[in-house]
Amino acid sequence: MIRPLDPLHEVSSITRLLKSAPAEEAHAEMARLEALDLDPLRSAARLFAKGALGQREGALDLARESLSAAASAFADLGEIRAGKIARCEAILAAVRRGPRVVYRESITTLEAITREADGDALVEVVATHYRGAAERLLGDAAATQRSLLWALERSQPFLDERAKILNSLGTLYVVMGAHGAARDLLEHAAELHHQHGDVIGEAISFGQLGSAALALGNLERARHFLQRQEWLCSRVGDVFGQARALNFLADVATARGRPDDALALATRAREIAASARPPLRLWIAYATRAIGRARMDLGEPNAREDLEAAATLFGDVGNPLGAALTSWDRAKLEARADAAAPEPGVPSRFFGPASQLAALGLAGRIAEVLRDERTSSAVKAEARASEKAIAAASQGLPHLSVAQEVELLHAEPDELARLAEAKTTAQRNLARLSSFCLAPPGLLVAAVASPSAGTGRPSLPSERSAAAAIADMPGLVVWAWLGGTPLVEVGRDLASLKVALGGDARARLSRVSGARVLSAPLAGEVGPLVEGLDLGPIVAAALSVPPGTLEIGAGITWDPEAEARAVMAGFSTRRDPTDGPA
Repeated sequence: MIRPLDPLHEVSSITRLLKSAPAEEAHAEMARLEALDLDPLRSAARLFAKGALGQREGALDLARESLSAAASAFADLGEIRAGKIARCEAILAAVRRGPRVVYRESITTLEAITREADGDALVEVVATHYRGAAERLLGDAAATQRSLLWALERSQPFLDERAKILNSLGTLYVVMGAHGAARDLLEHAAELHHQHGDVIGEAISFGQLGSAALALGNLERARHFLQRQEWLCSRVGDVFGQARALNFLADVATARGRPDDALALATRAREIAASARPPLRLWIAYATRAIGRARMDLGEPNAREDLEAAATLFGDVGNPLGAALTSWDRAKLEARADAAAPEPGVPSRFFGPASQLAALGLAGRIAEVLRDERTSSAVKAEARASEKAIAAASQGLPHLSVAQEVELLHAEPDELARLAEAKTTAQRNLARLSSFCLAPPGLLVAAVASPSAGTGRPSLPSERSAAAAIADMPGLVVWAWLGGTPLVEVGRDLASLKVALGGDARARLSRVSGARVLSAPLAGEVGPLVEGLDLGPIVAAALSVPPGTLEIGAGITWDPEAEARAVMAGFSTRRDPTDGPA
């Protein structure tokens, strides 16, 4: 069985050129190949080479078209392995191109290719790797890790593919905040790529090493890795990688207090991203945001226009992180123009971005937002974010020690996965509690009693939840929502908690108009600092109702959809006996 480029080995050096040569050399060789009268098998390989060059340069429509044609040609010739690998590469081009709706369809197709591989380990490895890539873009970290670890375990005979999988797994761990594991994987990947002469892969490794260093606050190390990525990508014409590196270098420059450098780097990033065909809209959005940030720091009046344009672009491409970060930038810009404190019943201008970042579990970013809210207040006493709230949001980053991550990565990757998932869930709860500090008073509070609580069953809110956990101990869980949260969302969250804890769970939901979260807990504390909340009566009410019952407190208009969700989860609901008509 052959690989897609194998038929060209005797007539062309295109395999080597695609991995390491400057763009002009690769294009010159492709032009020479196009002029040759090749047999059908080599013609199919030439189509694959054309698509691979398009993939490398970000010409994703061309890449998908050429790779799909190569897949069909190989299949017609009976070259099953080459055809399936070409099909996988065409799917990868489609995934990179987007939009988001493509991801699930691609996952289904790649699963089918794996099932129908007839024992071809290389096809199974490539298809499962690319399935993981699509799962990562969907935001399913657990599924991504399962796919990538499965592919990595079977990739030992294919070291070139193994290096790519190590890059993907390292990228995932950067996103999950497991920076020690990420660094170990990416350094290994960079070494393998260098040994195989794969400049593109080596550049990806350095770029993600830069991201990890930036997340850890090591700006000089981040700059070194990102400059290395940018240089390698510029050598071979990898516009995707070059635009990415320049965007991150602009972030480093901003963090170092050099908005002039950030502006130049981001402008170059946007030019390169716009030159791709089709244009790389995600990197155009990030570059536009970086330009707006730099102009804001330079005091230029058109910063607002750039940030508004970035917000629109992030909305168009469906990138929640970019949208949240740009919302934060716009809040800072508004605060510089007007430092007046909000009215008592109105959320802080920073609450919106804090809430968006909390949904993504980015507690460290929340700490920065809280700091901005506090420093932007003309009178510190009027700031909603206290110094303790800032300290609580910024604690424990990174959560897992580098040494432990590296040890588990090699000895017990499944345990590393469980710890990383637990960390992500806990950080999301910390972030959400921290974002609540910027909201006006008023909470909905549910005490849920169950023998299963505190026994290891999942009892922290999921990424889709609007709740934050404020107590979690043997026999009892307490969740809170902002007072204005739609009750259908509260009902959905209580239903998910009921399912997690089991049929004997019983609960009381109360509205506490004057309650407000002042600070998330510091390490060693057992709960957040909340004013205006007495949990005793709420807990007592939960313990007094029969198992499987949800009691709705006074002043809560429990709507039919919320009721339906609660009942479907196994609750029987009742009103507080002392409450009149809702």
